Amino acid sequence: MNLRKSILFAGVLFAAGTTTVMAQSGNIKKAKTNYTKFEELKAANTAALGKGNLTSAQEAIDAAVVHEKTQNDPEAWTVYSLVYANIANLDKNAEAATKAIEGIKKATELDTDKKHAENIKAAGQTLGQFRFNEGVAAWDKQDYQTAYKEFTGALDYLPGDTTLTYYSGLAAVQNKDYDNAIARYKALVPVKEYSAHKSIMIDLPKLYLSKQDTAAALASAAEAVAAYPSDNGAVVQNIELNLITGNEAKVVSDIEAQIAKDASNKNLHYYLGLAYSTSGQPEKALESYKKALEIDPNYLEANTNAAVVIMNSGRDELIALNDDKSLQPKDYNAKVAALKEKIGRALPYLQKSVEADPKNVDALRNLKNFYDFMQDEAKSTETQAKIDALN
Repeated sequence: MNLRKSILFAGVLFAAGTTTVMAQSGNIKKAKTNYTKFEELKAANTAALGKGNLTSAQEAIDAAVVHEKTQNDPEAWTVYSLVYANIANLDKNAEAATKAIEGIKKATELDTDKKHAENIKAAGQTLGQFRFNEGVAAWDKQDYQTAYKEFTGALDYLPGDTTLTYYSGLAAVQNKDYDNAIARYKALVPVKEYSAHKSIMIDLPKLYLSKQDTAAALASAAEAVAAYPSDNGAVVQNIELNLITGNEAKVVSDIEAQIAKDASNKNLHYYLGLAYSTSGQPEKALESYKKALEIDPNYLEANTNAAVVIMNSGRDELIALNDDKSLQPKDYNAKVAALKEKIGRALPYLQKSVEADPKNVDALRNLKNFYDFMQDEAKSTETQAKIDALN
């Protein structure tokens, strides 16, 4: 997945007349003048052209923050933090970033009347963008641990930024750090206008499942459906989770409602078959599997489950026949013959399952069980040989 390379925000320029010229030292004034020129070029997307101005600002402000008359001047440290944050961002310079951090800390301590708060914030934003870009570079190298560290570090300077929050969540997922991934995703749940909001809502239940928290996964899946009731992905996920957790009866109506909107979705018919089957309605289950197969005749799972429904019903009848001691041999044989004919309906589905996946041992075993019941020794032996070849 490619991440976006930058975060855009408005820089803060120095306002003219913030302090009188007489109150400024020459180096602070020089640094401000050159930094303002650099900001103008950066605002025009030509920051590289202002590199000389930034270097001049750096030289001047380095002198100012060590001079005895300006070493405790909050404006000097504010300019220092702005200059070094931009050097870090422009040159991908970690040492400059460290100096920017020091500058922000010092400026904040000295700026007791908050006169320079906006410019200190702007320095932080630039430093946040530097850390964001470092995170993207780490992501591109598949160093997700560093990416997470950089994205979350950027959030210290750009709190609430949706892109940073999302990317830090993505990096946490890659690190299998599900607690932090969930925390980042949950922070974005209320922000429905965010472009990735739907993906976040649909992925959140999966993160809970990764922690084996099925209750939270179900609640989150229901929340996703409530937010995006017309989205097939959200609805199907909710259905799947309810099936996994044994809520078949509850979910039948949800599946039927979704089928009414999307009748050509083979998976929905298959899910309905599962729900009917596990809630003790085999005939309805078989009809649902058949509908899925009308859409895709090679649907492996639907073929398999259709065959299983037929064979299981035959097994139950055979058990009942064997338990009925009142039957005469002639009647028993007649009923077994009728039962074989009934179970014979499973053969096309069993064959399709094997055709769809010739190396599927379960499909082959089901087919062998069928031949065993039908007392077709040759076919049973042939099928067993295929199973043995795969083991």
